Amino acid sequence: MSFHQNLKIIDVHEGKTVITLANVPPRTVIFEFKGNKFTKENLVHDKNYLLQVGHSRFLGPSGDIDDYINHSCNPNCGLTIVRDRAFLVSLHLIPFNQEINFDYSTSSSDTLDEWKMECKCGAFKCRKIISGYQYLDKAIKENYEKLGIVPSYLIGK
Repeated sequence: MSFHQNLKIIDVHEGKTVITLANVPPRTVIFEFKGNKFTKENLVHDKNYLLQVGHSRFLGPSGDIDDYINHSCNPNCGLTIVRDRAFLVSLHLIPFNQEINFDYSTSSSDTLDEWKMECKCGAFKCRKIISGYQYLDKAIKENYEKLGIVPSYLIGK
């Protein structure tokens, strides 16, 4: 079951985001990311609008709600990636009317030269620059791996 129908896109100061219209229980699949599949060799989109789902595999924008999920250095959701499919899963109870987000670094193997973005999430321990998984602190990696939100192609990076 998906929580997709309990979400709403809203305008915020930095653009758009997605909020909940109901409490989201822990470990709930909120939705599946959609979009065309690409390999590194045939990318046709700006990397800022791609979701990495494998060593050199990506999903492009879908035109749906999944295009508006923002990054947070203190996320309330994570990704579960199975083959070329990516599911957004709640990490804990997310109350009604809260933004849903995930840490973009948990799916990226990019180097700082390939992709990076300035972070404006506002979390207490905001990292300021977001890039590939390999740049995360060891403690953050261990926590994410324990939560099961790091795909196999990034483990050990």
